Amino acid sequence: MATPAFIPRYKKVADLVRKRILHGDYALKPIPSERTLAGEMGVNYMTVRRGLQILENENLVVRQPNGRMRVKRARQGGKRHLSFAFLAPTFRSDNVEMWRQAIEKAAAKLACRVRPILYMHWDDPILLDALAGFDGVFLNPIPEPLPAQVAEKLRHPGHPLVVVDDDFSGYGIPSIQFFPPAFVRCLLDHLNSLGHTRIGCINAQPSNSEIQGRIGQWRHWMAARGFTGRLEDSPVPVRAHPGPHAYDVMTRILSEPVREETAWLCTTTPTAMGAMRAILDKGLVPGRDIAVCATNGESLAALLNPSLTALEPVDPTPFFSRCLKWMLGGRPWQGPLLVRPKDIPLVIRESTGPNPEKRREVGASQLIGVRRGKSAGSAIPPVRMSEITL
Repeated sequence: MATPAFIPRYKKVADLVRKRILHGDYALKPIPSERTLAGEMGVNYMTVRRGLQILENENLVVRQPNGRMRVKRARQGGKRHLSFAFLAPTFRSDNVEMWRQAIEKAAAKLACRVRPILYMHWDDPILLDALAGFDGVFLNPIPEPLPAQVAEKLRHPGHPLVVVDDDFSGYGIPSIQFFPPAFVRCLLDHLNSLGHTRIGCINAQPSNSEIQGRIGQWRHWMAARGFTGRLEDSPVPVRAHPGPHAYDVMTRILSEPVREETAWLCTTTPTAMGAMRAILDKGLVPGRDIAVCATNGESLAALLNPSLTALEPVDPTPFFSRCLKWMLGGRPWQGPLLVRPKDIPLVIRESTGPNPEKRREVGASQLIGVRRGKSAGSAIPPVRMSEITL
């Protein structure tokens, strides 16, 4: 058996500290003193000093006037390894996981690293620590009002930051909006094409500007056509799951003596999941008895039973690549602060069918064709909006 090559202790120190730096471990807290590291690693402090000298030569760290080492920021020049943070609220979201993977994919092509970090509220000190410690930050905002003093710190020109899945351009902060509210009309136009004119809107998601924008589009679209339908805007608290609450709301609606709406627009897929479960538990079938659709299928819509008609997310990787290149360049943001996709596909599935009251007007063969198309999942051409750009 071959004997592994001997690795000097100071190189082991350098390898360990380098690994921590590349994973962002010392972006939120300072590099410990040489004596502290020596105690942790079971070596003398001169061995640690020699190891850190390797990292200093690699432009990963810089020695401060007090003798302590700190991670070198990209904008100080000469740094080859960069690290970025993805800050997300402390509640589970399939969207957040999708964005994390896309950011990491974009970063890998640029020889960068991304560290996911959870935060609790706008005054969480980890926000400012991340801005100060990383070469750039992606921030998925918590659905709570942004304090003015926090907004001032977030838009600091020395700390590159991009907001993900919300419009903070009014605060002077670059933002990516993956589901512009204007595309809600694609869902409503589809319901109208199936003969639905009494279309309700249900929201159980914690409220933010994105959710209110979707509700606003429903209001305007309905008013412009003189259609009727109620709004059930019943957001759960931050970090609570909207699905069970949407189930309760829809159960209450279906228990009323007279049911007006023949279709429901759900602001999110978790809301739609709760609503459809309530419909099924009442002995009804989504798509046959009541049409249900949602914005942002969250890569889950096709897996539900019945499958859910929804606007589906575009590939976020090109958006993150553009932002990473900006963070790497060290220049002011160029162009509009709000970045949005030109197209968002609407995929028609089983949860939307013809208005039951109009079903007699649809020929049997035509109805069968519609049901088969939706069973497989069919996409209609996306709306194109010249004012929405990548």
